[in-house]
Amino acid sequence: MGARTQAGGGRIALFDNLKGMLIILVVVGHVMHPVHSENPALSTLFDLIYLFHMPLFVLLSGLFAKGAWRPAADGGHGRLNVNRIISFVVLGLAYQVALLAINGMLLEQPGRILLFSSAPWYLIAMAWWYLMTPALAKLGPARGMAVALAASLAWGCVDMSRGFLALSRTFAFLPCFALGYYLTTERLMRLRQRPTLWLAVAAAALIMLARIVDEHAYDAFFPLVYGDNPYDDLELLTIAETMPAALAEPLSGAVQKLLTLGLAGVCSLAALKLAPKRRFWLTTLGERTLQVYVLHRIIRAWLTFHTPFYSWPLLLEPVPGLLIILGLSAAITAVTALPVFSRPFSRFLAIRWLPERRGETEYRS
Repeated sequence: MGARTQAGGGRIALFDNLKGMLIILVVVGHVMHPVHSENPALSTLFDLIYLFHMPLFVLLSGLFAKGAWRPAADGGHGRLNVNRIISFVVLGLAYQVALLAINGMLLEQPGRILLFSSAPWYLIAMAWWYLMTPALAKLGPARGMAVALAASLAWGCVDMSRGFLALSRTFAFLPCFALGYYLTTERLMRLRQRPTLWLAVAAAALIMLARIVDEHAYDAFFPLVYGDNPYDDLELLTIAETMPAALAEPLSGAVQKLLTLGLAGVCSLAALKLAPKRRFWLTTLGERTLQVYVLHRIIRAWLTFHTPFYSWPLLLEPVPGLLIILGLSAAITAVTALPVFSRPFSRFLAIRWLPERRGETEYRS
């Protein structure tokens, strides 16, 4: 989860700024989640956030996962960063256990430990994606993207919406990870410089305006933005209604999935164009996304199950509710991004769970 920046540690500020922007959206989306459907202002903001924030976050994860697999220079066996994969799994499981304990479900429903329907899914998916990097590297960009997209589209026919081992979201967002894996920071920075990218900004503004004007603008595809909803949760497109039943649902779902990815892509290009390049507080936040991602959701769970906060009627009022949620999200982000939490998470990801083979050296991704 590390991006290199120009100002320090070899990191590129632009990408840390993007990650900082995205983790803010993650926090806001999660903090409003318990009440967003009952507040029209929060509902609109929620839909706009979920339209693109996770696809872009996954793409950035792929962009900086080049070190997950290191091919052997002599044509022998390559090297997979197994230690990092184990770290993702262990942290994901610990995160899951913490949330279940706060929710009061850990002892009542221990089987839920393997059902990643909440925030820990991302860490388990990262482990899966890292495991796939040898295949992505061998396939190359053209074949790799084709396989990733085909797998994502086909997986929509499978109903594993309960989140077993985060498999549905792993495959749903696989094209985003693969695209990031094949891209380079240099290529994205050159793309950002193109004046034509302002067209993406204008298109993204129109896409978002459509939802602001019409609360049903995203109804045709929106369940797919979560990554774990199967095609049978969707209404068939008009073009598929006259087709045989065996073909109608997969074809309609695939078209809606492509629409979802396309809209996310347009909004992601707009975010790339608009993200600042200089180093400032947002850059620092982008360097600490892992700790914010884990800790903020634990705070949200505690607020949900151990305080009356989400029963507060004022949260259902459009403007006051929006301001309260934004203020609370800002406070949670600031606290969870404190430097005191950085070292424990960095050290955890750097743990060598397995000994190195002779002649090998540890690397960082």
